[in-house]
Amino acid sequence: MGKKNQRRKSVSKQTRSQIKKKKRKLAAPSLNFGHESIRAHWNPKETLRQNYKRLGLAFSVDAAVKAAKDKEEKKGIISKELNEVQSLPKPAKYVPKSMPIDEQRRLIKLLSKHGEDYKKMARDIKINVYQQTEGELKKRIALFKHLQSM
Repeated sequence: MGKKNQRRKSVSKQTRSQIKKKKRKLAAPSLNFGHESIRAHWNPKETLRQNYKRLGLAFSVDAAVKAAKDKEEKKGIISKELNEVQSLPKPAKYVPKSMPIDEQRRLIKLLSKHGEDYKKMARDIKINVYQQTEGELKKRIALFKHLQSM
């Protein structure tokens, strides 16, 4: 009779959250998909592979890579929807409309001293106090010139 009492003691020591976790683990797994089109076209009577094939999704990564190398055209419900989404026009890229005045002054000094030599600009620690790299300086100067032309 000791086992029954021991069981009761172990159950009573568990917190409510632990009991909920245990119940969730023991419950049957449910199919919750992130995308509504997959959820809408999912057939619970078919296997996972069959559903994936019908929807145009890859079951394994190896097969997907092989298909990409062979340039196979995907046929499936989801691939049609993806093609429609990809054909939509993309939003315009954001371009800043202003730049801080102190940064403009620094860029003017760098341009007057070094011209278009970005390597020298990046190494000039007296003017380039924030130690911006060549690429960063190229982008900032391109933006500066764009703002000057407006």
